[in-house]
Amino acid sequence: MESRVQKSRVQSLEIALREVGLAGRVRVGGPLPGASLHPAPGPEPRPMDEAVPPAPLSLDSLLWPPESRRGRLIEVAGEASSGRTALACRMVAGTTLRGELVGWVDLPDALDPRSLRRAGAEMGSLLWARPRGLSEALRCAELLLRTGFALVVLDLQGASLSRLARLASPIWIRLLRRAQEARATALVLVPERVAGASPTLGLWTERRRALFEGELFEGIEAYATVVRNRVGPIGMEHPFRVLQRPGGPPNPSRSPPTRSASVG
Repeated sequence: MESRVQKSRVQSLEIALREVGLAGRVRVGGPLPGASLHPAPGPEPRPMDEAVPPAPLSLDSLLWPPESRRGRLIEVAGEASSGRTALACRMVAGTTLRGELVGWVDLPDALDPRSLRRAGAEMGSLLWARPRGLSEALRCAELLLRTGFALVVLDLQGASLSRLARLASPIWIRLLRRAQEARATALVLVPERVAGASPTLGLWTERRRALFEGELFEGIEAYATVVRNRVGPIGMEHPFRVLQRPGGPPNPSRSPPTRSASVG
């Protein structure tokens, strides 16, 4: 019965998104045409209620604090390949494993569903929208927050930073208000910090080093620095890994191979 009700809700939301101009650019519970969703080999993720509670001030305790149901705006900023999308996938997985709906507003049209699969996300609880511009992306995020999604990821990679700066305060205050009204989480992914003092939590991600198994690239080690926190300290660094497959390389601390050049 619950899955039937959830399916009905998702279908209604898909219709609503199409009515605001996203016809042909929305998929619910699966990939957009051409995307592969074959799960990577490895153990199935454990449900969130069976997970070991995170230690105080861990990265997970920041992403899922006890007060998360009060409504939050999280800004994750960082350069390309710094792990910010991986943190978003981690949050999507945790949210869908609790049986809640997630919306991903993909302005750069760059989401790889395999990354969500590797993180353990339940794809049947995901709505993926590909807006054609910044205004459409913001409208879409607000609509999802108003209509029952527990987590809305707003990926603004490629948006004009100068335009975001001009619109900054009203945009983020409005998104935070929508999240608080819905007791949901709005997660904004940007290459640079643009939301000022509005976010409940702000993280800056940086890549520390690449991970290899032999000469095969396996992922990265990165860290997230707390640069904004309304309910706790700032400045803390939280290491994490972004791996190409569950389990990762058997020797993740190994440095990239050194190649020698032959002369002659």
